[in-house]
Amino acid sequence: MESPIRCDFERAFTDALRAADPAARVTVARGDGPRPRLAVALGKAAFAMARGIGPVERGIVVAPVAGDAPEGWHVMVGSHPIPDERSVVAGRAVLALVSGASPDEEVVVAISGGASALCEVPRGSLHELVAHTRAVMASGASIAELNRVRTSLSRIKGGQLARACPGRILTLVASDVVGDEVAVVGSGPTVAPERSADRTILVASIRGFAADLAERLGARLIEPPLTGDVRSVADQLSQGADPCDTHGACPACPACPVGAEPARASVSVAYGEPTLMVPADAGEGGRAQQLALELAFRFRGTRRAALVVGSDGMDGPTPASRPTPAGAFVDGETWEAMLAVGVDPARALERRDAGPALDAIGALVVTGPTGINHADVVLLYEPCP
Repeated sequence: MESPIRCDFERAFTDALRAADPAARVTVARGDGPRPRLAVALGKAAFAMARGIGPVERGIVVAPVAGDAPEGWHVMVGSHPIPDERSVVAGRAVLALVSGASPDEEVVVAISGGASALCEVPRGSLHELVAHTRAVMASGASIAELNRVRTSLSRIKGGQLARACPGRILTLVASDVVGDEVAVVGSGPTVAPERSADRTILVASIRGFAADLAERLGARLIEPPLTGDVRSVADQLSQGADPCDTHGACPACPACPVGAEPARASVSVAYGEPTLMVPADAGEGGRAQQLALELAFRFRGTRRAALVVGSDGMDGPTPASRPTPAGAFVDGETWEAMLAVGVDPARALERRDAGPALDAIGALVVTGPTGINHADVVLLYEPCP
């Protein structure tokens, strides 16, 4: 599945990830203020955001995996996307730290995507919270809908962590939600509008990440963001753009990622958070892989291509025996290539089992955890008619 288009798309994605470093963005957002005594960093970008804050007297990092943090930070691991006992232990520790602040100090809390599951203090039993969360996720609900349910079942979501703090809170947010609503990211544990002394700063947005990616490719940024179920999103994207609307009369398209010779084409970047209903007998692969397989079906026999990836690099579920992909690259030959190796891609679509089908022909893209979480991006290659 190697091609010049795939190589250039993956290179642009990697460069955009590097430029989106949450540590640098947190450092800029905080400015030259004094180092905080107390701090918390939650989510998939927690380690990078903690590095941006720097050494503290007491800090807690809660992330999906262990890692290195600056001096004074205690590392805790929670579960994602479903909370477990580790998430509850972390949630109680964070609640205790924030509750111990002095009335005259400012606690810094850095929040990124994934925080909702990684750090939790349930109102009732953890079993009840997990059951409700699984049901809502399987229904294909949006992240905003899911986090509303999480908030109703939690003692720290929806501003409740802030209300437990005697001092002020500076919240630094790296968004993973469409619209970059800070009260939705991580279920908004420290966003309480009535606390006028608190401050909230959006340090990184999903649109900003996609816009940077589009600029690197000389591509058109598709608006509005992608929402709705994966199949309808695939229909929307497969309608295609008019290349000449994007790059003039197309004598030789300057944004074409094919390096060997000039070609007539347009490149577009879409971003957002499609939803995916998951049946009880679902197979492997997340929404990025499912969307890629839907596009492969629609691209059959054409020269169109797409890279569909989750910016966090983790589009699961995937067995522990192999790395979790970020997504996949597909083109007009992908569907037939799967059939040629004995894979039934139509059945894979039906069972939400896109991962093994795409893996069989080398279409999966594996980056490992990227340390950011700005939803999903789709890079589209559209040849001129």
